[in-house]
Amino acid sequence: MQLNVFKLKSLIYQSGIILQRCLWRVLGGRNIIVFGEKLRLCPETIFPSYLRLRLPRGEHRSEIVRYADYVQFHSIINFISKTESPVVVDIGAHHGAYAIVLGKLLQKKGGKLIAAEPNPKSFEILKKNVSLNNLQDTVVCEKVAVSDKPGKFHMLLADSQSRISAVPQKAEGTLVETLTLEQLLSKQQIRVISLLMIDVEGAELLVLKGIPWHSVNIGKIFCELHPYAWKYFNYNGMDLKQFLSKQNFRCVDMYLQEHIDFSGDVYIGPTVFMTAEK
Repeated sequence: MQLNVFKLKSLIYQSGIILQRCLWRVLGGRNIIVFGEKLRLCPETIFPSYLRLRLPRGEHRSEIVRYADYVQFHSIINFISKTESPVVVDIGAHHGAYAIVLGKLLQKKGGKLIAAEPNPKSFEILKKNVSLNNLQDTVVCEKVAVSDKPGKFHMLLADSQSRISAVPQKAEGTLVETLTLEQLLSKQQIRVISLLMIDVEGAELLVLKGIPWHSVNIGKIFCELHPYAWKYFNYNGMDLKQFLSKQNFRCVDMYLQEHIDFSGDVYIGPTVFMTAEK
């Protein structure tokens, strides 16, 4: 039955392509806008097409979040699928988009995932998603923010863009518990991390400073960079550059562009930290 449905869908899809090309022939060509350029193509042209992930109409970074996340997700799944009994730490887990998908894979491989999310509303959704997918034994949810020092921090609530702040700025904010990554890992008795993911809306360097580099082995780090928000955490691009240099890291984004100068405040997005050759 499933095979027949697949054949029917394939037939409809192929028929649609044939009709579309017939229309292009009648019109004498095909017009498209991609990467900010208006193009006219002859009807027979085979042009890269992705049914559920269309090329942007604007310039190549016009949908950077969407496309960078897409590449990052694939890269992470590919890495975890090749790792034995992986341990994943997800800082800024939000509703659990990564935690649930990775959790299913880790469940089969005998792995573990620590999902840290301080936003109370997001944390409840995260826990429900874990429960709905029967991942309680694989995904451990921690209602904490991660920074370079422990304590109570004010959190500005803005759904996926919520962030901690040392000084209360909005009435709708809330106080949240904050731990260093060293404390969080010690609590969970973790000494080896296969994959560390960081998405903390500007507090990236604070999380990185709390890593016990002397006692924890980390295989791969994916870190989303938000330069426009670093000022809220009292550091700048030079501080991050010096930190990466000290740890012997190279920073490469999902467009395979290496970042060395962090003097601007434009959103960079998901990056991977790789050990530089000595």
